[in-house]
Amino acid sequence: MLSMLREQDELIVGLATPAGSSGVAVLRLSGAGLPSTLLPILRTSRGSALAVDQLRPRTMVLVHILDPESGDLLDQALVVFFPGPNSFTGESLFEIHTHGSPVVIKRLLYLLGQLGVRIAQPGEFSRRAFLNGKMDFSRAEAVMALIHATSLKAAREAARQLQGSLAERWSVLRESLLEVLVQVEAELDFSDEELETDSFMHLHGRLSELLRMLQRLQAGGRTGRQWQEGLDIVIAGQPNVGKSSLFNALIERDRAIVTDIPGTTRDVNEYGVEWSGVAIVLADTAGLRDSSDWVEQEGIRRAKERIAKADAVLLVYDVREGITLAEQQMALELGVDRILLVANKVDLLPAPPSVVSPLGAEYGVVALSCHSGSGVDSLRAMVLERFTRQPGAEEGTILLQERQRAIVQSCLEQVSTAMELLKQLQPQGELVALHLRSALQVMGELLGETHYDALLERIFSRFCIGK
Repeated sequence: MLSMLREQDELIVGLATPAGSSGVAVLRLSGAGLPSTLLPILRTSRGSALAVDQLRPRTMVLVHILDPESGDLLDQALVVFFPGPNSFTGESLFEIHTHGSPVVIKRLLYLLGQLGVRIAQPGEFSRRAFLNGKMDFSRAEAVMALIHATSLKAAREAARQLQGSLAERWSVLRESLLEVLVQVEAELDFSDEELETDSFMHLHGRLSELLRMLQRLQAGGRTGRQWQEGLDIVIAGQPNVGKSSLFNALIERDRAIVTDIPGTTRDVNEYGVEWSGVAIVLADTAGLRDSSDWVEQEGIRRAKERIAKADAVLLVYDVREGITLAEQQMALELGVDRILLVANKVDLLPAPPSVVSPLGAEYGVVALSCHSGSGVDSLRAMVLERFTRQPGAEEGTILLQERQRAIVQSCLEQVSTAMELLKQLQPQGELVALHLRSALQVMGELLGETHYDALLERIFSRFCIGK
């Protein structure tokens, strides 16, 4: 902690825009001594010396950047000064908007180094903001989630959490858990390690509500993983039922080879798309059948391996033939929550079909024609409806970070164990309290109250340099 405070006394700089040639590049600086430290390399647009009072807070100013070693003009730039504590980091913050030439940026970083400004570590700006009370852990992780968002839904959720929605939920959870623990501890002081019946009933109700809150967060965790990593969907079925044609239709690309020859697809073919703000990873796989061709056998092995790990499986079959017993068994093993039946080639039927799910009404089925495109949009809508809505997940509290999901899972396990102990005929209060204390300690990691230095390092090291 002391080392971090010493680091805060240093002036830091980071490139806030991607490296490489660009129209504009932004260098961000933070720390004590701004903007006075930079005056040796800054000039007015007319070339005269620049004074601090000419840099009005939060106002862009056109300046010339001077190379003191040669006396030449390095670049013309816009700069803006954000006095602390009313800045992102809570310190004096300064931005230099230059032309995005890698040569200019490299030289400017060198000149800043000569003035005592060091290159920032990954996430150091956000870490300083946290240490200066400008954001809590949930907002810091929301910043990271927004930067690394892979779908529009993930970006929107991260933006909501920047406003404090997740922090509020953490606070409510922590307060509820603390109140229950206090009551258990108080009972233990008077009941010789056994809980009275009235207290038992009250505690059971409080823990039940706490458990429901954690389960809703857990559901949001599953949604968050899908939004950040993409919903993993595998297209499966026998050869020549139209899997590759469906793959091409869903991604709107002619990516997979389509022929009348069975077994054309030998490997897993993947492509990422976005539907209604949701990231989707589609995988076309080899047709499932018995084969003596060892190459095709390997493709089938990979297909089955991919199916086992998928979030959802689109089981495609020829509507004229129906699905095989082996496919029915696979669908039953995967379960209704992971399977959607796709009846293809309806254009080859003599009359418009009235397709019924061969596995029962709970197993959804979409009738379509990859050849004509009829029903493809309905399939997209059905996929989003069935596989992206987790019961209990609430906007503003979707867990976008793996760290958050792991902590909620651990906390849920501790509270569940405490609940099971309460159901015993003579519940041992001390054991109940032990698991509640463990849950509270785990939740402290969410709020940044334990393992402080290591936790800061783990979180902020994943940020980019200029953030």
